[in-house]
This record gives sequence, structure tokens and C-alpha cells, in this order.
Amino acid sequence: MGRLGGFTLGVGLALCVPARVAASAEPSALAKCEEAFNAHPEGSDAAMCFFRSAQGLEGRDEARRRLQGLIARHPDRPWLTLVLGHMELLSEPARAEASYRRAALAFRDLGDAEGEVLAGINLRSVLGMRGQTEEAHQWVLRVGEVARASGDPKLEVRALILEAAELSDLGQDLGRAYRLLKRAEALTFPDGTDGMKKQLLSPLATVSMNLGRFDEARDLYARLAELAERTKDAGTEARVRFALANLAWRQKEERPEPGGRPELMRLAREAVAASQRAGSKVFETMSLRLLAELLGDAPGERSEAEDALGRCIDIAREKDLPERRISCLWTRAERRAAVDAAAAWRDVDEALALAAEHDNPLYLASAWRARSTVAFRTRPLPEALAEAERALDAVEVLRQWQRDATSQAELFSGWASDYHRLAGRTLDAGETSAVPSREALERAFAVSERLRARTLFEALVASRALPTQAEAPEQRKARDGVLRSLSVTQRRLLEPALSASERTSLLGALQELERRERELRPAARRAELSFASLAATEQRLGEEEALLVFLVGADHDLQGGHTGCAWVLAVTREGTRAYRIPERARLRPSVALLSGLIERRDGSEGGAAAALYTQLLAPALRGLPAKVSRLLLVPDGPLHDLPFAALRERADGPPLMARYELARVPSASLLHHWREQPARPPEGEALVLADPDRGDTLQGAKVATARGGVFLETASLGALPEARREGRTVSEALAATAVKPRLLVGADASEQALKASSWDAVRILHVAAHAVVDVESPERSALVLAPGAEGEDGLLQPREITELRLRDALVVLSSCRGASGALLAGEGVLSLARAFFESGARAVVASLWPMRDAEAAALLERYYRHLAAGQGASSALREAQREAWEDGEPAAMWAGLGVMGDAALVPVRPAAGMAPHGLGRSLVPGLAVGTGLVALTLFGLWRHRARRQEGAGRR
Repeated sequence: MGRLGGFTLGVGLALCVPARVAASAEPSALAKCEEAFNAHPEGSDAAMCFFRSAQGLEGRDEARRRLQGLIARHPDRPWLTLVLGHMELLSEPARAEASYRRAALAFRDLGDAEGEVLAGINLRSVLGMRGQTEEAHQWVLRVGEVARASGDPKLEVRALILEAAELSDLGQDLGRAYRLLKRAEALTFPDGTDGMKKQLLSPLATVSMNLGRFDEARDLYARLAELAERTKDAGTEARVRFALANLAWRQKEERPEPGGRPELMRLAREAVAASQRAGSKVFETMSLRLLAELLGDAPGERSEAEDALGRCIDIAREKDLPERRISCLWTRAERRAAVDAAAAWRDVDEALALAAEHDNPLYLASAWRARSTVAFRTRPLPEALAEAERALDAVEVLRQWQRDATSQAELFSGWASDYHRLAGRTLDAGETSAVPSREALERAFAVSERLRARTLFEALVASRALPTQAEAPEQRKARDGVLRSLSVTQRRLLEPALSASERTSLLGALQELERRERELRPAARRAELSFASLAATEQRLGEEEALLVFLVGADHDLQGGHTGCAWVLAVTREGTRAYRIPERARLRPSVALLSGLIERRDGSEGGAAAALYTQLLAPALRGLPAKVSRLLLVPDGPLHDLPFAALRERADGPPLMARYELARVPSASLLHHWREQPARPPEGEALVLADPDRGDTLQGAKVATARGGVFLETASLGALPEARREGRTVSEALAATAVKPRLLVGADASEQALKASSWDAVRILHVAAHAVVDVESPERSALVLAPGAEGEDGLLQPREITELRLRDALVVLSSCRGASGALLAGEGVLSLARAFFESGARAVVASLWPMRDAEAAALLERYYRHLAAGQGASSALREAQREAWEDGEPAAMWAGLGVMGDAALVPVRPAAGMAPHGLGRSLVPGLAVGTGLVALTLFGLWRHRARRQEGAGRR
């Protein structure tokens, strides 16, 4: 079935009213409204009295009749006409347009800014519902102009909400819409009117949901529900009932659970009932469609769904609601596909034609999605696959409407399941010979590449292919001022003695500064992308390399429909094969279990590691050529959190990293991009920052045991003496090579010193310090350094990292969770490591979890010994991890550290007389899987480690 999750679902429908709305049920209420108007005909309160009395169906016709009578007697009172529009919007949206237009023009003639703003906002909403997007946009501009000219902060807040609603309704730049609404929220609460709060909370909750921020959306809807109950607002109650049902649908779709459909159907039926009580035709159509989506294929449910969608389409046609009609048409088409193919195609083609006519890219993409669903159910598989590929083209047009990279990534993640479904169905077709197997592999691989790390790929291609966009001097000056204010605010937040109220106030100020900084950034440069083909990928891989591309989709949707399943593609120079793996819902708890067992540090993870090896890797690795010794992993979904190095064939066997070098890559296209760049000589400078001393901002006497912390605890982080030793060891290891170390420790390991470095010469950047990872606000994640200057706060954050301009360097983050962060479907993890890739790094070594200070130092010392001998980024890490494992160290010490990016990068040329490449403590240099000698060596290493563990147990 087509999801409801990809749509804004009528953000602009919240009535914009001037004051508190409280329902009145007494029969004499309308008479009192007339008395109030006769006493004070010039204001809005008396007019709004009629609207308060017309919240339910009972009495609405009488209220409207009396109001029309007053308008006839007092045509110079536009508040009456505005309130008439409110009443009509509930049940006759086409009539509301005329009333709102008359009111807006009358307020303009009177010079009444508040009235024109309110009428213009509601007129724009109705025009948007009816598909008149161009005129709706003109009213957005007019409202903004009037609000700014008025100097009234409340009107300016309403204009912000309106601008955000337009962006969201059309699927344009949802990130900007969210930021505008958050700015409006800070100005609306706690002192705004109930009407303003309702107008704000509804679009903010919807945009949050469409960006995947489900918990935030739920909290916002709860606040809106409380307002609706307190003000006896039946219309808002209908909105909330529908929104909560839709949100539950989205969450169940993201994480399917057995038996979830009855609860969703209960919520949908409540939404239908609430919309009918309120007499809201708009929300009745939306709730009917949601209910039809959830009903099954049993005869009784099929008939109920057909009736619900028929009512939805009839209401939408009668009330001139084209967007509601489009969505109900494509839903009916999907349901009819299994029983009446001809009728299904008539519905879906009508929906597509209406979407094209009204020029809404969000609905156009969704209608194409529905067309592909119908094709899968009614046409030969090759034709259906072609339809699905065209649907993705429409999705990617929608993506281009987003202004900034964050918005692109967040919106795109909501459509990731479409890519999974197409890739999975294509591979299914290859298995059944509906599509030749090689063609199926090529098409599935192409779909996978279109999904992966798109914003990162585009940013890197643009940085090399396009000239840097010059900032206007006034824009640069404004942004510098905001950055200085950000630094001052964050320095305050690091003060241990802050009170709770001061911290709350500063966090609010920080949020506003972050919003202003994002808006002042130069617009993202858009580059034409050329994705890697499967054939080109096979040709460019080394003989020793295999690329494992994971597509972690679901097996079935909530209705039991096939959604493509989960797969891994094993790509080598000799060819490509596809293997089924467990679906996303099964893998997520298995990955979490393994990480939890590793954290216990008692060796109990063996069984879980072997189970995941069997499910994810065993068939693919058995089919690899004998020469393969390096695995390039393209993770997906929960596998981003998986420590692949700890997996093993048997619970008591050697780990995966004893057999292979391992590295993660965001996509094959990015790997090709890095490797196509001219190789830089392995010489230059290694910039090493270790154990930054923040002076009075840290408790100097305290010694930390782990390299980590959370934002509010950063002020109490302690010193890292092992990190200081690590810095010296790294410098000593590199001293005799062609990459000369520059060691900065204590107060010298500062943000200012790092930013002032000559990046053209830097081949390695090593940071041994605390780090903060903020999953909710990824841009607040940071490496914690010494400030080094008055204008710095010592928090090196992603917005600053991306401006460092590294040139194909190796970055080593010897800190907490540099590889982890917020996960967006398709795009990947928004981590500190990713920010360094945006800055130009070619490979990043970082950890999935917090590292103990002494263990991090010991592991990195081993790493640099091998790196200094001329080994590549992943080869050196494999040797360091294997040595730690041989010495009996727990997986928690070595398994979380990994290489991302170009595993083959060799950043160091060894000095004459140093051990040749590949030599260290290893008994057999350059291990290659498939030889008897290697098998004997691995067995010997395993027995050696087993004896150590047995001895330790006896002691």
C-alpha cells in the first residue's frame, strides 16, 4: 500500500484566529453573540463569538444564517466576513475562499494589518487545498510584507508560520520550514494566544513527523490535544486524532511488530468519528483514506475499504479538494489492483493527471509511487520494475527542491523504503528469471547507489568540480557575528555553576543562533552526479578486494505485502552475486545484543557474533575468490552500528579481522570518487593534538578513564594522561618517516591552532581527546579541545570541521564514538567522521563506542607502528587489532575502532631501514585466505589465545 508518511497532510489547514476560541453549547449563545456585536461592532471578539458557537454540527447552520444577516446589515465590518470563512472552511471550503478574499481586501482598504494577515493566511490555506499554488504563493508574500511593515511581533510570528506551511505543503525545503517554526515557537510560548499556539503546533508537529522526528512530533501533538480539550475546539480535536493515527502508522512502518494493525485501525476509526463530529470534511477525507489503507483483503474489510474510499473521493470532488481526491484515488487504485486491474489503472492515471495539473511535486512523487505499486500487481515484472524506476525519478525531483544538505537527507530518508523495495524486487526477478540475472544485479546495484550518501557525494563532487561560491561581504560579516555569539553562548554552557534556569535560557538562545547561522551559510552547490555502475565497480576493485553492499529492507509491510526483503551483494573483480539476509526488524535486536555482550568484557559475545556471521556473511564469503583479503563494507540500517571485526565463523573461533582487512565505505560511487583523485605523495606533516587542557573550564585535578561525555557534562570532563602519552608515541613512530609530526598537547592542543594550520601539507590529523555525540542535534556533536583564543569555545563542531579543507588526508579520532551519531535511512550516520569527509579527508579511523583512555592509547600505538612501516589505513588497523586479540584483550578494546573511506590509502612513506610493508608481529606477512599455510597460522593464533584465556581462568 502507498504510505501516508511522505505527505504533509494539510499543514496549512490550522485556522488562523485572533483570540481564544471556547465552545458554547447554550441555546441562547447566538443571541448573546448578536448582543455583543451590537454593543461593540468594531472589534473581532464579537464576531468570533459566532465561530465559538459553531464548533459542532449542531447549530452551525443557524450560526451561519445569523452571521450572514449581520454581514448584510454591516458590510463595512470585515471581521464578520472572516469568521464566516472560518465556518465555511469546516464544511464548504470552496465558499470559504470567497469569504476570506473579501475580508482580506476589505482589511487592506481599512489599513487593518492584523485583519489582513489573518484573512490572508486562511485564504492561502484554502487556495493551497484547491491546488491554486501560484496565487497561494502571492498571498504568502503579501502576508509577510504586511506583517513586517506593521512592526507587530505577533503578526511577524504568524508570517513565519505561514512561510513554513507553504514550504511543507509543497515538499520544499522541510529543514528550513522546521527552523522557521522553531523560531516561531520561541516567540509564541509561553505568552502567545491559544489561537497562535494551535496555528504553530500543528505544522511543527507535521514537519517534525515528515523529517522522521517521531518522538518530537508525538510531544507536539500531545500539547495540541491539551489545547483542543481546554478550548473545546472540535476541529482541532479532529486534526489531532488523525495526526496521532498517522504518526502511529509511520512508526509501525519503520519498526513493524506482529499484531500492530488492530490498534492502528482503532485509532483510524476514532479519527473518522472525530472528524464527523466536528463536521470537518477535510479531515474526514484524510481519516477515511487512512482507515482504508489499514483494512485487509477479507471480503468484509475489502467492502468497507471500497465504501470509505468512495466517500472520500465523493467528498473531495463535491468540496473541490483536489489533493484529497488525488490521494484517495491512488489508494483505491492500489487496493483494486488485485481484483480489477482495469479500474485500478483508471484510478491511478486520474490521480497522476490531477497531480500534474496542480503542480505539487510531493503529490506527483506519491502518485508515481502508487502507479508502480499497481504495476507490480497487474503487469509483468520487467514492466513493473521500469514503472518503479520512473517513480524514483519523481522522488529525486522532489529532493532537489530542498535548499540545504540536511533537508535533502532528512526528506530523502523518508523514501528509502521505496529504493529497498525496488532493489529487492529486482533481485527477486533475477532469481525467478523474469529478468536476466546479470541485468537484475546491475539494476539493483544502480538503485542502491542512488540511495547511498547522496548529500555527501554531491558535496564532495561539487567541492572539486565547482568554484567556491563567494559570500557577499555583509553576509560574511553577519555570519561571523553569529559564530562569535555561538562561541560565547557555548562557553557559558560549559560553566559548571550554571543554574537550571540559566541553562534553559542559554539553550534557547543557542537554538536561535544555530538557526541564524544555518540561514546565513552559502547555499549548497549542486553538482551533476554520475553514479558508479556495477561493471565499472568490478573493474576498479583490486584483486584482493570484495565490496559487500547491504540492502536491509523489510520482508513485508503491515498488510502483508511483499516489500523486497533484505540482501547483500558481493562484488569482486571476477563478478557479483546476491544473497538473502534477515530483514531489518530481525537484525536490529541482534546487533544491539552483540554490542551489549561485548560491553560486558567477559568473552560472552561469541555465540551472538557467530550467529550474525552466519546470517550476514557466511554464504557471501564462501563464494569469494581465494585472493580476497580486504572487505569493503557498505552498511545499511542497523548494520551501521555493527562491529564487523568481532564477527566469527564459530563461537570459539578467530574473529573476522584475523582473516580480512575491513573498511566501511558510504557507497561505491564515493569510493571511486576518492580513488580517481591524483595520489598525493606519502609525505608532509602529521598534526597530532593530545589531551587538550581547557584550563578553568575543566576540573584540572580530575583524571578521566574514558574518552567521552555528553554535552551538559562536558564542563566536568577530566584530563587524559594516556592520551598525552599516546601523542608522544605517535610522534615518535612517525619521526623517522617522510610525514613529520607536529605535536600539540595541553593548552596548545587548541581549536584555534587547529584552524590556523596549513592544511595543504597535512597528511595525517590525529586527535586524542574527549568527544561529544549529540544524536538529537548532530550539529552540536564536537571534539573537545582547548579554546586557544578568546573567540573560540574549544568545541570543534561539524560546521567548523567542514571548513578545514583537508586534502585526501587520513584522520584518526582517538575519542568517543566518532563513527556514531544520528542515523538517516540511505544517507547514513551523521557523525563527526562524516564531517571530516566533507572537509576533504580520504579515510577516517574512528570508534563506534566510548574508548577507555589506556586501551585507546595502546591500540593506537600499535596502529601507528604498522602505519609508519608503510602499510595502508585498513591493513595497519587489522594488524593492530589482531595483536590485541592475540594478547587476550577483550573485543570492547579493539572491535569498535574501524576505518571508513579509502582503505587502500597509504599516508606514510617509511624511512630507509624500517620493516617492509606488511611486517610486524605477524607470523605470515600479507595473509591471504584460501591457503593451507594461512589456515594453519589462524588455527595456531586461535589456540594461542584460547590457552591464554584458560590460564587466566585458572588464576
